[in-house]
Amino acid sequence: MANDPKGFVLDLEIFTFSFGGLHMVPLPWLVMFLYTLLTPYKVLQIWADSIKTLQFPTFPTVIAAVVLLIGHTTVLGFFPVYTVISQPFGPASRFIIIFEQCRFLMKSHSFLRETVPPILRARSDHGKMQPPPFSTYLYFLFCPTFIYREHYPRTPYVRWRYVIENFTKFFGCLISIAMLFKCYTIPVFSNANKHPFSFKTLVLYVFSATVPAIYFLLLSFYGFLHSWHNAFAEMLRFADRTFYKDWWNATSFPAFFRTWNVIVHDWLYYYIYQDLLWVLKAKARPVVLLSTFIISAAVHEYVMLLCFGYFYPFLFILWILIVLGGIFQSTPTRGNKSPNNNVQFWTCLLLGFALQFSLQSLEWYAQIHCPVEKNTFWTRVIPRSWSCYS
Repeated sequence: MANDPKGFVLDLEIFTFSFGGLHMVPLPWLVMFLYTLLTPYKVLQIWADSIKTLQFPTFPTVIAAVVLLIGHTTVLGFFPVYTVISQPFGPASRFIIIFEQCRFLMKSHSFLRETVPPILRARSDHGKMQPPPFSTYLYFLFCPTFIYREHYPRTPYVRWRYVIENFTKFFGCLISIAMLFKCYTIPVFSNANKHPFSFKTLVLYVFSATVPAIYFLLLSFYGFLHSWHNAFAEMLRFADRTFYKDWWNATSFPAFFRTWNVIVHDWLYYYIYQDLLWVLKAKARPVVLLSTFIISAAVHEYVMLLCFGYFYPFLFILWILIVLGGIFQSTPTRGNKSPNNNVQFWTCLLLGFALQFSLQSLEWYAQIHCPVEKNTFWTRVIPRSWSCYS
């Protein structure tokens, strides 16, 4: 493969397609970053100054909330969506923009959620009412965490060799993923329209996709959750490196969801689950848990919809079935920690991710092989693969 120039060009074509329009990504990122950096902090600053002398701070609070709502909806809502739809971005370039959209929304929410209550408490106690230092907010926007704190544990110095090693590993994972699609995915699914589709065919697709699917999962995990986050944490001397836990030892999907991506899990737990639980009280715990999971699943589907350009909510349905099926347990029993349950978990994970990988690949090529003459609501909502391979 290394001595085949044609093969190298094909590998390069995968990167060219996936990261198409990458040179246009910095502009929308800069717009979102500057808005997230300046607007929430300035609004918080003006709001804190305005409520110092007012006996009833309702009016400035409503004005601040409306300004932030309009700004977030416009700059962090419609603007990135319009950008990825209107410009010829590749899937990976779209992912960068949409991921940064979600990241800035989550970070700005955490900053406001953690700073507004102390200001209100200081007002009632006649204490010092002012936002935290601007430098702490700027640092928070770049460090690999979604929970705002004025102070984080810091390492004494930066190990630049470690930074380079992790960035090298990250790009190595990208190259490996490209080779994975070239050697295993494209040859299998690109010609799916030439064969009659049946349940037997789907089973064959799923089993043929098991190996590339799990490799894709592991490479994505190691490249992004491990290498990318550790590189940025080291550059910023961010000492808390708990980006994930031992999810591979999970004996249930609840344990997997809690340990796979700790950064996102903590944000969902503190700002969705805990806040909803405070509003709806402890008796509504199942409703709160289901609501939190629906929000997480909906955001995942939103990212996939905009990155791939079609709607195929298999992952959303699967996750909701996991909750409704009673897999979530508030306190795991002793039997759940047995090695047999870990084997069952890995079996379900492999088959489930292989099924997701297969269905998404079939839908991707169905969009190419079976174009529609006129797009309507139903042609956008109903998966094309349902009719393309019949």
